[in-house]
Amino acid sequence: MDIKVGVSNHHVHLTREALDILFGEGYELTKKRDLVQLGQFAAEETVSLERNSRILEHIRIIGPCRNYTQVELLERDNEYFGIKAPIRTSGDLKGSETIDIIGPKGRYHAVESTIVADRHIHMSASDLITFNKQKGETVTVEYENGVILGDVHIKSDETCVLELHMNKDEAEMLGIETGMGVKIC
Repeated sequence: MDIKVGVSNHHVHLTREALDILFGEGYELTKKRDLVQLGQFAAEETVSLERNSRILEHIRIIGPCRNYTQVELLERDNEYFGIKAPIRTSGDLKGSETIDIIGPKGRYHAVESTIVADRHIHMSASDLITFNKQKGETVTVEYENGVILGDVHIKSDETCVLELHMNKDEAEMLGIETGMGVKIC
């Protein structure tokens, strides 16, 4: 069974507190489009990121609000800012980089919030059974263009829809595009 690939650009996930600081008390994000993962959406709103006197603008917000603020960079963003955001799974933020997020109403100093997301496959509970895998397991995959990559982590919760995520830098380097198929080796 093929798993579809989703290529991810840099983006941010915000807490309610961060959203209030950046856009004003009680502000609600405007949905631009739904994402594959249940309940998640790309917002119309964007923010800027600042570190070491360098600014990166038009960074998409992914909604809805989470219980932690997370900035997901690309490797090229690490180089641009002169930092070393670690490659990590979502939510694994302890000891990660700090960055300032700038919105139209304010600035949020996001301490230990910044990572480069690792390759991962979202699986529902039934997908785990179908593929005989466990949440947290690491697998090797083969893309339809013949590229084989290891260290792909399995993620699973009630919002997961079967899809492999990888960041834009890695995908471009390997000739992988959103919608391609991948198989677990």
